Amino acid sequence: MNLQANKSIAQKYVDALDRHDVDGAVALCAPDFVNHAAIPEAQGTDGLRRILGKLLKAFPDHRISLDDVIAEGNQVVCRTTMRGTHTGPLEFVRWPTPATGRSLTLKAIHIFRVEHDKIVEHWAEQDLAALMRQLGATPRVEAHS
Repeated sequence: MNLQANKSIAQKYVDALDRHDVDGAVALCAPDFVNHAAIPEAQGTDGLRRILGKLLKAFPDHRISLDDVIAEGNQVVCRTTMRGTHTGPLEFVRWPTPATGRSLTLKAIHIFRVEHDKIVEHWAEQDLAALMRQLGATPRVEAHS
């Protein structure tokens, strides 16, 4: 396990997202990629491709900066900042939101697990309430019985 190589893979993934290179980001992930930040139907590289496509549609001008990269063992932690304008519909299952034209800044923490030079797992923490507030939207609340 090479910490610098693992950090480089995570950096390349974030760089691909910043360039809007969905194919480049997906190529860095294992086919059975597990995204703990996504719904069960959006797993694997096919699910990742759908998620990234939805983000690009909603924020076609987005930019992502890599603020910090820390590695330990086979995990890499990245702190990122995404900036963009919400000019397309946000088509996520849990909170679909029509385009608002508003600008946003979203900070996030991503944890990647790397095996055999591929990202095999991903976790993300971001302030979704701040995202929705910046967009002037209210997330849909589902009733639980």
